[in-house]
Amino acid sequence: KTLNRIMSLISSIPGVQKLLLSGGKGPPPDLVKNCKAIFHFRTIRLLPDGSFPDVDEIKDHMIDDTQTLGTGPFELLIGREFKLGVWEQMVKSMLVNEVARFSCPYKLVSEYPVVSRALRDLAKHKTHSHHDDDHDHTHHQCGYSAMVHGTGHKDLDSLMQNKPGLAFEINLIRIENPGDYKQDSWAMTDNEKMEIIPRLREEGNSFYKSGDHKAACEKYFEALSYLESLSIKEKPQSEDWNKIESIKVPFLLNYAQCQLISGDYAEVIRHTSKVLEFEPDNIKALYRRGKAHSACWNVEEAEIDLKRAAVLDSSLQKMVDKELVTLRQRVREEEKEERDRLQG
Repeated sequence: KTLNRIMSLISSIPGVQKLLLSGGKGPPPDLVKNCKAIFHFRTIRLLPDGSFPDVDEIKDHMIDDTQTLGTGPFELLIGREFKLGVWEQMVKSMLVNEVARFSCPYKLVSEYPVVSRALRDLAKHKTHSHHDDDHDHTHHQCGYSAMVHGTGHKDLDSLMQNKPGLAFEINLIRIENPGDYKQDSWAMTDNEKMEIIPRLREEGNSFYKSGDHKAACEKYFEALSYLESLSIKEKPQSEDWNKIESIKVPFLLNYAQCQLISGDYAEVIRHTSKVLEFEPDNIKALYRRGKAHSACWNVEEAEIDLKRAAVLDSSLQKMVDKELVTLRQRVREEEKEERDRLQG
């Protein structure tokens, strides 16, 4: 019954033939939107009559194999309008651990050369074996450009020119449901990014309170990356831009505090400066940047920031005075040591 159900599903894709190579297990997965199907695949060029090549000819007709390409298994997000829409229909007809061959007319997979080029570029990037000129020629091309100017790969250009049928042998490794995996930023909608921000702040704060400042820092940085991707879409100083920038402030401050503890003072200065561009009198930003400047022996900058923080919050006066006294003492000692070295 399960096999009959699989075959009936695939029959709804005109022109596609499925051959079961190895059976899977369990019930057919319920692939809702944002499920992630993870699978290995081989792409094989069909013969001119649409038939599959003989075993001893497969090597000459092989286009791609993710087992050897270097990218790892392919990850397909369901319901995200992937260029090869037929792949989603294929995967929906499979069981986990199933291996099946799908033979398709070229018109259903005409975008495959563009997808393949992107995977090959990714593999080169992962192995650090690509050259700048190769990267410039292929990585930034869109699908239309590839069709007009070529992909930079002779076998893929031949596919676009001759339009042979293609067979995809898919080994469905596993299905991950939404919430079971961390979504890549590029695959998230703006609303999804905004919805995850409060959770990242809670997780970061929890790690910070437990003393795991590195983990906290990673959570704050992840939130900032999402917010930055939203901010660049808005016109600077617009209402939406200002809203996003205000949300970024506590994350910038918390991230800077973690970096202050770890001793990465350049990062502290950089991120607190971003806060002060938006809120020039932010006391926490002034104080933390002042502390970082002090640790870097930037006496003048430290004095400006710390004194300004104390003016805005008089409760900081004693700590500021102590910090500046210590800084000046360190400077005097260093200057004395330098003089002694020159005299000695």
